[in-house]
Amino acid sequence: MKKPVISLVSGLLVVGIIAAVCWNRVREPYALADAPTVDVTVRAETSRYPDVQETADDVDTLVRVYVQRLKDGDAKGIAELAGPAYQQPGPTAAKYVRVYGQAAGGPVDVTVREGVVSYFNSVSVAYSKTGQRQELLLVKDDGHWWIGLGDGDPAAGM
Repeated sequence: MKKPVISLVSGLLVVGIIAAVCWNRVREPYALADAPTVDVTVRAETSRYPDVQETADDVDTLVRVYVQRLKDGDAKGIAELAGPAYQQPGPTAAKYVRVYGQAAGGPVDVTVREGVVSYFNSVSVAYSKTGQRQELLLVKDDGHWWIGLGDGDPAAGM
């Protein structure tokens, strides 16, 4: 009678571990917070290729989180959005907060450009409040999009 119970418990444990691993691989390692609110529009550059729109959909959360952390003055949070192949993202993140933090308080338009390869994409960020523009490199690694911040080789993780 004990063997079926042990087998059931073992089976449930294995299923639980597999579910946890799958959940961690699927969910994004960053999330939009409830505050501060941001006004961000993410759109694909006009292109004849449908993957540009798909990429815009994929990076939507990342760029919203980026703008939200800019507006909040959260350089440490921005550094956490750096691609895994990048080292020392803190100084670049702090610079972005200084230069674009106030601008993130107004409407922000993000245009996702047509990428040459599927794991690199540049985006243009336009801050309506100040008229500033920023170019960011987005890097896809391990199924998630990151921002190229600091020193590193974005192709190192590929």
